[in-house]
Amino acid sequence: MPEILDYLPAARSALRAFGLPETEPHPIGKSENVVFRADAPDGTTWALRLHRPGYHALPALESDRLLTAHLAASGLLVPTGLRTTTGAWYAEVPTPDPEGSRLAGLTLWHPGQTLADLIGDDRGPATWPWFERSGALLADLHNATADWIPPAGFTRHRLDAEGLGGDSPFWGRFWDLPCLTDDERNLLSQAREHVLIRFSALTDPLILIHADAHPANVLISGDTLGLIDFDDCAWGWPMFDLAVCLWSASSEPDFAQLRGRFLVGYAAQRPLPDDALEQLDFFLLMRTLMLIGWCADRPEVVGAPEEWKPGLIDKVRVALAHLS
Repeated sequence: MPEILDYLPAARSALRAFGLPETEPHPIGKSENVVFRADAPDGTTWALRLHRPGYHALPALESDRLLTAHLAASGLLVPTGLRTTTGAWYAEVPTPDPEGSRLAGLTLWHPGQTLADLIGDDRGPATWPWFERSGALLADLHNATADWIPPAGFTRHRLDAEGLGGDSPFWGRFWDLPCLTDDERNLLSQAREHVLIRFSALTDPLILIHADAHPANVLISGDTLGLIDFDDCAWGWPMFDLAVCLWSASSEPDFAQLRGRFLVGYAAQRPLPDDALEQLDFFLLMRTLMLIGWCADRPEVVGAPEEWKPGLIDKVRVALAHLS
Protein backbone atom coordinates (compact mmCIF):
# COMPACT_ATOMS: atom_id res chain seq x y z
CA MET A 1 0.00 0.00 0.00
CA PRO A 2 1.44 3.42 -0.93
CA GLU A 3 2.76 5.59 1.91
CA ILE A 4 2.27 9.34 2.02
CA LEU A 5 5.74 10.10 0.63
CA ASP A 6 4.87 8.02 -2.44
CA TYR A 7 2.36 10.75 -3.31
CA LEU A 8 4.91 13.58 -3.42
CA PRO A 9 5.20 13.50 -7.25
CA ALA A 10 1.41 13.71 -7.49
CA ALA A 11 1.34 16.62 -5.04
CA ARG A 12 4.02 18.49 -7.02
CA SER A 13 2.08 17.89 -10.24
CA ALA A 14 -1.08 19.22 -8.61
CA LEU A 15 0.64 22.37 -7.38
CA ARG A 16 1.89 23.07 -10.90
CA ALA A 17 -1.71 22.77 -12.12
CA PHE A 18 -2.78 25.33 -9.53
CA GLY A 19 -0.08 27.79 -10.60
CA LEU A 20 2.33 27.07 -7.74
CA PRO A 21 5.18 25.29 -9.57
CA GLU A 22 7.91 26.40 -7.14
CA THR A 23 6.01 25.44 -3.98
CA GLU A 24 7.19 22.29 -2.22
CA PRO A 25 4.40 20.21 -0.62
CA HIS A 26 4.81 19.14 3.01
CA PRO A 27 3.16 15.84 4.01
CA ILE A 28 0.45 16.18 6.67
CA GLY A 29 -1.47 12.91 6.74
CA LYS A 30 -2.94 9.98 4.86
CA SER A 31 -6.30 8.49 5.77
CA GLU A 32 -9.16 8.52 3.28
CA ASN A 33 -7.51 11.43 1.51
CA VAL A 34 -3.82 12.31 1.25
CA VAL A 35 -3.15 15.81 2.59
CA PHE A 36 -0.19 18.16 2.10
CA ARG A 37 0.54 21.70 3.22
CA ALA A 38 1.67 24.14 0.56
CA ASP A 39 3.31 27.44 1.54
CA ALA A 40 2.96 29.75 -1.46
CA PRO A 41 5.58 32.41 -2.32
CA ASP A 42 3.14 35.19 -1.39
CA GLY A 43 2.92 33.89 2.18
CA THR A 44 -0.46 32.15 1.74
CA THR A 45 -0.72 28.63 3.09
CA TRP A 46 -2.89 26.07 1.31
CA ALA A 47 -4.10 22.57 2.09
CA LEU A 48 -3.66 20.24 -0.86
CA ARG A 49 -5.96 17.24 -0.76
CA LEU A 50 -5.66 14.20 -3.04
CA HIS A 51 -9.15 12.75 -2.82
CA ARG A 52 -9.92 9.10 -2.17
CA PRO A 53 -10.57 7.38 -5.54
CA GLY A 54 -14.18 6.43 -6.17
CA TYR A 55 -15.67 8.31 -3.22
CA HIS A 56 -16.96 11.45 -4.93
CA ALA A 57 -17.23 12.20 -8.62
CA LEU A 58 -16.07 15.57 -9.93
CA PRO A 59 -19.56 17.22 -9.98
CA ALA A 60 -20.04 16.43 -6.29
CA LEU A 61 -16.62 17.85 -5.41
CA GLU A 62 -17.34 20.99 -7.43
CA SER A 63 -20.65 21.32 -5.56
CA ASP A 64 -18.68 21.19 -2.29
CA ARG A 65 -16.84 24.30 -3.50
CA LEU A 66 -20.11 26.07 -4.33
CA LEU A 67 -21.47 25.33 -0.86
CA THR A 68 -18.39 26.51 1.02
CA ALA A 69 -18.28 29.68 -1.10
CA HIS A 70 -21.87 30.39 -0.02
CA LEU A 71 -21.03 29.68 3.63
CA ALA A 72 -17.97 31.92 3.53
CA ALA A 73 -20.09 34.71 2.03
CA SER A 74 -22.53 34.16 4.92
CA GLY A 75 -19.75 34.84 7.42
CA LEU A 76 -18.73 31.31 8.42
CA LEU A 77 -15.13 30.22 8.74
CA VAL A 78 -14.88 27.37 6.22
CA PRO A 79 -12.38 26.15 3.61
CA THR A 80 -12.38 28.22 0.42
CA GLY A 81 -10.83 26.89 -2.75
CA LEU A 82 -8.34 28.02 -5.37
CA ARG A 83 -8.92 27.32 -9.06
CA THR A 84 -6.33 25.81 -11.39
CA THR A 85 -4.62 27.86 -14.07
CA THR A 86 -7.34 26.70 -16.48
CA GLY A 87 -10.16 27.81 -14.16
CA ALA A 88 -11.15 24.38 -12.81
CA TRP A 89 -11.69 23.61 -9.14
CA TYR A 90 -9.85 20.29 -9.34
CA ALA A 91 -6.97 18.73 -11.24
CA GLU A 92 -6.58 15.03 -11.98
CA VAL A 93 -3.06 13.83 -11.25
CA PRO A 94 -1.36 10.41 -11.59
CA THR A 95 -0.89 8.57 -8.29
CA PRO A 96 0.49 5.20 -7.16
CA ASP A 97 -3.03 3.93 -6.35
CA PRO A 98 -4.45 0.94 -8.23
CA GLU A 99 -6.87 3.38 -9.90
CA GLY A 100 -3.88 5.33 -11.25
CA SER A 101 -5.05 8.85 -10.42
CA ARG A 102 -6.79 11.12 -7.92
CA LEU A 103 -8.59 14.44 -8.04
CA ALA A 104 -6.59 17.17 -6.32
CA GLY A 105 -8.09 20.26 -4.70
CA LEU A 106 -6.51 23.25 -2.98
CA THR A 107 -8.13 25.10 -0.06
CA LEU A 108 -7.00 28.00 2.09
CA TRP A 109 -5.26 26.86 5.26
CA HIS A 110 -6.77 28.70 8.23
CA PRO A 111 -4.41 29.05 11.22
CA GLY A 112 -5.46 27.48 14.50
CA GLN A 113 -6.12 24.05 15.98
CA THR A 114 -8.99 21.65 15.96
CA LEU A 115 -11.25 21.16 18.95
CA ALA A 116 -10.06 17.54 19.10
CA ASP A 117 -6.44 18.68 19.39
CA LEU A 118 -7.38 21.12 22.15
CA ILE A 119 -9.44 18.83 24.39
CA GLY A 120 -8.10 15.39 23.49
CA ASP A 121 -10.17 12.66 25.16
CA ASP A 122 -11.47 15.00 27.87
CA ARG A 123 -15.23 15.56 27.87
CA GLY A 124 -15.40 16.96 31.40
CA PRO A 125 -16.97 20.27 32.52
CA ALA A 126 -13.99 22.31 31.32
CA THR A 127 -14.85 21.30 27.73
CA TRP A 128 -18.57 22.08 27.89
CA PRO A 129 -18.23 25.75 26.86
CA TRP A 130 -16.54 24.51 23.68
CA PHE A 131 -19.45 22.19 22.97
CA GLU A 132 -21.87 25.05 23.60
CA ARG A 133 -20.00 27.13 21.03
CA SER A 134 -19.98 24.14 18.65
CA GLY A 135 -23.77 23.95 18.95
CA ALA A 136 -24.02 27.61 18.00
CA LEU A 137 -21.67 26.99 15.06
CA LEU A 138 -23.88 24.22 13.68
CA ALA A 139 -26.94 26.42 14.10
CA ASP A 140 -25.19 29.14 12.07
CA LEU A 141 -24.40 26.56 9.40
CA HIS A 142 -28.00 25.38 9.24
CA ASN A 143 -29.31 28.94 9.12
CA ALA A 144 -27.04 29.59 6.15
CA THR A 145 -28.13 26.50 4.21
CA ALA A 146 -31.82 26.19 5.13
CA ASP A 147 -33.05 28.83 2.68
CA TRP A 148 -30.21 28.63 0.16
CA ILE A 149 -31.16 27.67 -3.37
CA PRO A 150 -28.13 25.94 -4.92
CA PRO A 151 -27.26 26.79 -8.53
CA ALA A 152 -28.08 24.53 -11.44
CA GLY A 153 -25.93 21.43 -11.57
CA PHE A 154 -25.38 21.28 -7.81
CA THR A 155 -25.19 17.67 -6.68
CA ARG A 156 -24.53 16.06 -3.32
CA HIS A 157 -25.66 12.72 -1.94
CA ARG A 158 -28.72 12.36 0.31
CA LEU A 159 -28.52 11.12 3.88
CA ASP A 160 -32.22 10.41 4.12
CA ALA A 161 -33.72 7.09 5.20
CA GLU A 162 -32.44 5.41 2.04
CA GLY A 163 -29.00 7.03 2.26
CA LEU A 164 -28.52 6.09 5.91
CA GLY A 165 -30.27 2.75 6.25
CA GLY A 166 -31.69 1.68 2.89
CA ASP A 167 -30.61 -1.27 0.78
CA SER A 168 -27.48 0.56 -0.42
CA PRO A 169 -26.63 3.20 2.20
CA PHE A 170 -23.92 5.73 1.59
CA TRP A 171 -21.53 4.24 4.17
CA GLY A 172 -22.25 0.62 3.37
CA ARG A 173 -24.51 -2.23 4.48
CA PHE A 174 -23.47 -2.16 8.13
CA TRP A 175 -25.79 -5.09 9.03
CA ASP A 176 -24.41 -7.38 6.33
CA LEU A 177 -20.63 -7.33 6.63
CA PRO A 178 -18.29 -10.34 6.30
CA CYS A 179 -16.66 -9.50 9.66
CA LEU A 180 -19.93 -9.91 11.63
CA THR A 181 -21.03 -12.93 13.61
CA ASP A 182 -24.61 -14.19 13.26
CA ASP A 183 -25.56 -12.57 16.59
CA GLU A 184 -24.04 -9.28 15.48
CA ARG A 185 -25.93 -9.40 12.18
CA ASN A 186 -29.18 -9.95 14.07
CA LEU A 187 -28.42 -7.07 16.43
CA LEU A 188 -27.56 -4.66 13.63
CA SER A 189 -30.60 -5.72 11.60
CA GLN A 190 -32.78 -4.91 14.61
CA ALA A 191 -31.07 -1.56 14.94
CA ARG A 192 -31.60 -0.86 11.25
CA GLU A 193 -35.32 -1.64 11.53
CA HIS A 194 -35.55 0.65 14.56
CA VAL A 195 -33.98 3.69 12.89
CA LEU A 196 -35.95 3.19 9.67
CA ILE A 197 -39.19 3.26 11.67
CA ARG A 198 -38.04 6.45 13.40
CA PHE A 199 -37.03 8.05 10.10
CA SER A 200 -40.48 7.40 8.65
CA ALA A 201 -42.00 9.57 11.40
CA LEU A 202 -39.72 12.57 10.81
CA THR A 203 -41.31 15.67 9.34
CA ASP A 204 -38.30 18.00 9.42
CA PRO A 205 -37.13 18.99 5.92
CA LEU A 206 -33.75 17.93 4.61
CA ILE A 207 -31.19 20.72 4.29
CA LEU A 208 -27.51 20.77 3.41
CA ILE A 209 -25.55 19.60 6.45
CA HIS A 210 -21.86 19.08 7.16
CA ALA A 211 -22.44 15.41 8.14
CA ASP A 212 -18.98 15.00 9.71
CA ALA A 213 -18.78 17.80 12.30
CA HIS A 214 -16.94 15.83 14.99
CA PRO A 215 -14.40 17.72 17.13
CA ALA A 216 -11.53 16.98 14.71
CA ASN A 217 -13.40 19.00 12.07
CA VAL A 218 -14.22 21.96 14.33
CA LEU A 219 -11.46 24.56 13.89
CA ILE A 220 -10.53 27.11 16.54
CA SER A 221 -8.88 30.06 14.82
CA GLY A 222 -8.25 32.92 17.21
CA ASP A 223 -11.62 33.76 18.76
CA THR A 224 -13.57 32.14 15.92
CA LEU A 225 -14.89 28.61 15.50
CA GLY A 226 -15.19 27.19 12.01
CA LEU A 227 -15.72 23.93 10.17
CA ILE A 228 -13.26 22.09 7.95
CA ASP A 229 -13.48 18.99 5.73
CA PHE A 230 -16.78 19.20 3.87
CA ASP A 231 -16.04 15.92 2.08
CA ASP A 232 -19.21 14.32 3.49
CA CYS A 233 -21.56 17.32 3.19
CA ALA A 234 -24.98 16.16 2.03
CA TRP A 235 -28.70 16.70 2.07
CA GLY A 236 -29.75 15.47 5.49
CA TRP A 237 -31.62 16.07 8.71
CA PRO A 238 -30.09 18.85 10.85
CA MET A 239 -30.18 16.72 14.00
CA PHE A 240 -27.80 14.23 12.39
CA ASP A 241 -25.18 16.99 12.35
CA LEU A 242 -25.70 17.50 16.08
CA ALA A 243 -25.43 13.78 16.78
CA VAL A 244 -22.11 13.55 14.91
CA CYS A 245 -20.67 16.40 16.97
CA LEU A 246 -21.86 14.85 20.25
CA TRP A 247 -21.11 11.19 19.48
CA SER A 248 -17.62 11.13 21.02
CA ALA A 249 -19.12 12.17 24.37
CA SER A 250 -22.24 10.01 24.24
CA SER A 251 -20.90 7.30 26.59
CA GLU A 252 -19.65 9.75 29.22
CA PRO A 253 -21.31 9.72 32.68
CA ASP A 254 -22.07 13.45 32.42
CA PHE A 255 -23.28 13.32 28.83
CA ALA A 256 -26.69 14.81 29.73
CA GLN A 257 -25.04 17.95 31.07
CA LEU A 258 -22.67 18.28 28.11
CA ARG A 259 -25.57 17.72 25.70
CA GLY A 260 -27.59 20.36 27.53
CA ARG A 261 -24.86 22.97 27.10
CA PHE A 262 -24.51 22.04 23.44
CA LEU A 263 -28.26 22.43 22.83
CA VAL A 264 -28.29 25.78 24.64
CA GLY A 265 -25.69 26.99 22.15
CA TYR A 266 -27.68 25.71 19.19
CA ALA A 267 -31.03 27.04 20.42
CA ALA A 268 -29.56 30.50 20.93
CA GLN A 269 -29.07 30.72 17.16
CA ARG A 270 -31.76 28.45 15.71
CA PRO A 271 -34.91 26.80 17.12
CA LEU A 272 -34.70 23.14 18.03
CA PRO A 273 -37.46 20.69 17.06
CA ASP A 274 -39.85 19.76 19.84
CA ASP A 275 -38.55 16.19 19.84
CA ALA A 276 -34.87 17.17 19.79
CA LEU A 277 -33.80 14.75 22.53
CA GLU A 278 -35.60 11.82 20.92
CA GLN A 279 -34.08 12.63 17.55
CA LEU A 280 -30.63 12.88 19.08
CA ASP A 281 -30.98 9.44 20.66
CA PHE A 282 -31.67 7.63 17.43
CA PHE A 283 -29.29 9.74 15.35
CA LEU A 284 -26.54 8.85 17.85
CA LEU A 285 -27.42 5.21 17.21
CA MET A 286 -27.38 5.89 13.46
CA ARG A 287 -23.92 7.45 13.77
CA THR A 288 -22.66 4.26 15.45
CA LEU A 289 -24.18 2.10 12.72
CA MET A 290 -22.67 4.33 10.07
CA LEU A 291 -19.23 4.03 11.68
CA ILE A 292 -19.45 0.23 11.56
CA GLY A 293 -19.94 0.38 7.79
CA TRP A 294 -17.29 3.09 7.44
CA CYS A 295 -14.66 1.17 9.44
CA ALA A 296 -15.30 -2.11 7.65
CA ASP A 297 -14.53 -0.42 4.32
CA ARG A 298 -11.31 1.24 5.51
CA PRO A 299 -8.97 -1.29 7.15
CA GLU A 300 -6.01 0.76 5.97
CA VAL A 301 -7.24 3.61 8.20
CA VAL A 302 -8.74 1.92 11.29
CA GLY A 303 -7.16 -1.52 11.32
CA ALA A 304 -8.66 -5.00 11.60
CA PRO A 305 -12.23 -5.52 12.89
CA GLU A 306 -11.07 -6.77 16.28
CA GLU A 307 -9.58 -3.31 16.88
CA TRP A 308 -12.81 -1.33 16.40
CA LYS A 309 -15.77 -3.71 16.24
CA PRO A 310 -16.27 -4.67 19.93
CA GLY A 311 -16.66 -1.09 21.13
CA LEU A 312 -19.10 -0.12 18.38
CA ILE A 313 -21.20 -3.26 18.80
CA ASP A 314 -21.43 -2.56 22.55
CA LYS A 315 -22.61 0.99 21.82
CA VAL A 316 -25.36 -0.39 19.58
CA ARG A 317 -26.53 -2.77 22.33
CA VAL A 318 -26.63 0.00 24.91
CA ALA A 319 -28.45 2.38 22.56
CA LEU A 320 -31.09 -0.18 21.61
CA ALA A 321 -31.70 -1.03 25.26
CA HIS A 322 -32.16 2.67 26.00
CA LEU A 323 -34.50 3.24 23.05
CA SER A 324 -36.63 0.14 23.64
